[in-house]
Amino acid sequence: MKVAGQIPEGEPFLPHPGIAVGVAPQVAVSFKQCRSALNRSGIPGMDYCLNPYSGCAHGCLYCYASFMRRFLNVEQRWGSFVQVKNNFPERLAAELRRPKHGRVMLASVTDAYQPVEKRFGLTRSCLELLTRSELEVGILTKSDLVVRDLDLLARLPNVRVGFTLTVADDGLARLLEPGAPPPSRRLAAMAALARAGVRTWAFIAPVIPGLGDTAENLGSLLRAAKAAGAREVHFDPLNFYPTAVANLERVFSRHFPRRLGAWHAACRNPAAYRKRLARVIAELYSTFGSPIGRGDKTPPRYPCP
Repeated sequence: MKVAGQIPEGEPFLPHPGIAVGVAPQVAVSFKQCRSALNRSGIPGMDYCLNPYSGCAHGCLYCYASFMRRFLNVEQRWGSFVQVKNNFPERLAAELRRPKHGRVMLASVTDAYQPVEKRFGLTRSCLELLTRSELEVGILTKSDLVVRDLDLLARLPNVRVGFTLTVADDGLARLLEPGAPPPSRRLAAMAALARAGVRTWAFIAPVIPGLGDTAENLGSLLRAAKAAGAREVHFDPLNFYPTAVANLERVFSRHFPRRLGAWHAACRNPAAYRKRLARVIAELYSTFGSPIGRGDKTPPRYPCP
């Protein structure tokens, strides 16, 4: 299976025009061969995962997947590089020759629909192969590019597509997720898929203390997700991973100094923050009704997207 549109290794790659408004940094793209494509997943409810790219151009400040740098042998800042596994479709095709059963997730430590996917199409190639398999597919993304593959999604029984939403405001999202499409575009994509009969859900994550944990923000996201056709809405609290904390500390200090108190209180006592968040979510649940994932039954934390 051919992967088109390759560019010289290390050459900066500019996100497609629709993402340029996010002031995304240039991303260095390189290529590598992978030994396997379909890997066992430790995420409950998922048997396998597919990660056609290493690294992610979305550059989310809170990303938990930044720990992957030490396994990739790279020195660049997380969010500034992407490695394209250019033999990924071939490896997946070989592995699917033996029947597989269960659920597969796209993706677990990258976003399968980040900007480079528009050029290289590895995710679409994977979906084409999966339409001929017995695996059920789950997708979690921050990108509206997934709508491009609606023709393939329609051929995948029981496919579920989730969209990660952190804040309701596009401007604030640009600070936190500089390379990702804004929430408004994700919601529009969710609505398009829902109208086409694809089961969609919203993953409000991470809920950032002092910014995203207000009833106003969470309520806005819930209303928007339900209006866009989400069958379920789930929440996930912030994981106080050191890199994420350091990145967010700079955001608070520079842009939201008056909210530093709430941020620091959560950093000092994450358990209290999670307990308070569970109360807020329970109140929203009683107000909005289903489909909302209960605060005490949130799905497992996804490192990315």
